[in-house]
Amino acid sequence: MALRKINIYFISIIFIASIAIILFNWINSNSVSNSSDVELSPQNTLLSKSTIKETDDIPTKRPNANAFAGKPIQNAQMVVMHKPSWKLDGNFKDHLDKLIIIAASGDNEANYIIAMNFRHCYYAPVDETALEKKLEQAYEYSDADIAVDKINERYKYCFGIKQKQRNQFYKYLEVASNNGYVLAQEVFGSITPEFFMKSQGYEELERSDFIRKRDSFIEQKVSFLEQAAKNGSIKALAKLSKMNRSQIIDGNGYVKSYAFNQLILEFTQNNEIYNRYSWFQQKLYSQLNPEEIENALTMSEEWSAKIKLNGTLYLND
Repeated sequence: MALRKINIYFISIIFIASIAIILFNWINSNSVSNSSDVELSPQNTLLSKSTIKETDDIPTKRPNANAFAGKPIQNAQMVVMHKPSWKLDGNFKDHLDKLIIIAASGDNEANYIIAMNFRHCYYAPVDETALEKKLEQAYEYSDADIAVDKINERYKYCFGIKQKQRNQFYKYLEVASNNGYVLAQEVFGSITPEFFMKSQGYEELERSDFIRKRDSFIEQKVSFLEQAAKNGSIKALAKLSKMNRSQIIDGNGYVKSYAFNQLILEFTQNNEIYNRYSWFQQKLYSQLNPEEIENALTMSEEWSAKIKLNGTLYLND
C-alpha cells in the first residue's frame, strides 16, 4: 500500500512538471513572436522610410523615380510617399554645379530640385537694378514689410543665377517627368500654357506655330497628370478634375470630372478635401444622366484598380 502511494506521488510530480514545461515553452514562444513583431513593424524600424545620404546638403544617392518609401496606411496597404525638401541652405548657386553633375547621371530627384529652384528664382530680381525696382513696387503694398523681406530673401538665395538659367526649369522638369517622377509630373501639371509660352520664348511665334506649340504642351501636361494620378497623386487627380470640369480637355468633361472626384473621395485622407469634392460631386450629379453617372463610376473603378496596383499615394502636404 505504501509503495502504491509512493508511485502515485512520483507520477503526480512528473505530470505537474510536464504541464509546467509545456506552459513555460508556450509563454516563451509567444513572447519571442511578439517581440519579433515589434522589431519588424514598419512603425518601429528605421527602414520604414528611405534615408538619403547627403554631402554638403547635396543628395548623393537615391532610390529610383518613385521609391521614396513612407508609412503604410490602412487603404489596401497603400504607401504614402513623402516629398524631399528642394530648397537648400544658403545661396542656391553654391549647390548648382554638384546638382547638375548628379542630374546628368540620370538622377530624377536632382533634376526635380534644380527645376524647383530655377522656377523659384524665375521672378526673383537678377541684379541690384531689378531689385530696387521690385522693392519700389513692394512699398506700395499694405503689407510692405513682409513683401520687402520676401523679395530680399529670394534675391539673396537666387543671386548669381542668370535669367537664361532660370528659364531652364522646364528642361529639368520635363526630364524628370519623362522618367516617371511623380513629384515632377505634379509640378509640370500646374504650369499654365501662358507661363510656358512666355518663359520658353514662344510668345512671338506665328499664330499657327503658336497654337501648335501651346496645344502640344497641353497634351504633354495632361499625359503627365494622368501618369501621376495613376500612381496615386491627389494633386494630379484634382487638376484633371478641374480641367475636365472647365472643358479644357476634349471629351465628355463632366463625366471624367465626376470620375476623378470619386477617386479623390476614395483616396484622400484630408477632411477638408473630402468635403470640397463631395460638394463638387453633388453639383455634377444633378447635371448628369444615369448613364453618364454609370460611365463615370466605371471609369473611377478602373483607375482605382490601377492606383491600388501601383500601391502609392501622394497626398497634399
